[in-house]
Amino acid sequence: MRRPRRWKPICPATASASGSSPRSRCSTWCDCGSTRWPDEGAVSAVGRAFVAVVPPAPVLDAIGEAVEAMRDGSPAGRWTTREQWHLTLQFLGNHADLDAVAAALRHVSASVGHAQLGGGGAFPSDRRARVVWVGCTTGGDVLSDAATAVAGALAPLGYEPEARAFHPHITLARLKPPANARALVESLDAAHFGAAWPVGELVLFRSVTRPTGAEYEAIARVPLEA
Repeated sequence: MRRPRRWKPICPATASASGSSPRSRCSTWCDCGSTRWPDEGAVSAVGRAFVAVVPPAPVLDAIGEAVEAMRDGSPAGRWTTREQWHLTLQFLGNHADLDAVAAALRHVSASVGHAQLGGGGAFPSDRRARVVWVGCTTGGDVLSDAATAVAGALAPLGYEPEARAFHPHITLARLKPPANARALVESLDAAHFGAAWPVGELVLFRSVTRPTGAEYEAIARVPLEA
């Protein structure tokens, strides 16, 4: 029997998706060299959380360049930041048991594939937009398979995927509705968002809402099969 893969917790003293300053001392289970499994409750008891895939730095750089070129003249709203760019596979609600979820993700079985960003869109529509996003030109099936595998691993814990069809995307802006984002979506369609990359890692995030927007803290990283 193949041994479950070891999940990789993130040191709360040295790293968070928001880039904020350290808030606590390094613990014995963190990603600073220890090989211990976390003690019960070591990660965090509960929290608003989700499982996602994060593109590599060169792709994030390309997103930043594309977004910067589109800010002027765009409808009023709030643009997301580099630390917020991810493709959600499953939202876990406001009271996720992060320890249990992190452990369950070790058993996810999904092969590594490649994805590439491209093509813009808006929810609920281009002409009455609340959310503007970039999707995937390739690799949507890879991300969909990963989402299905995550759902299967978390189902025994009581987490259910959304009933609506899975649509991989990265949220780029939240607009003041109703906003006509047709021109912005057309610009996104023409933009370049970097090369394809291997989808080889799941990230468990905890979300914290601040006055400046949501901040995402990486709780655990789990590699997918090569």
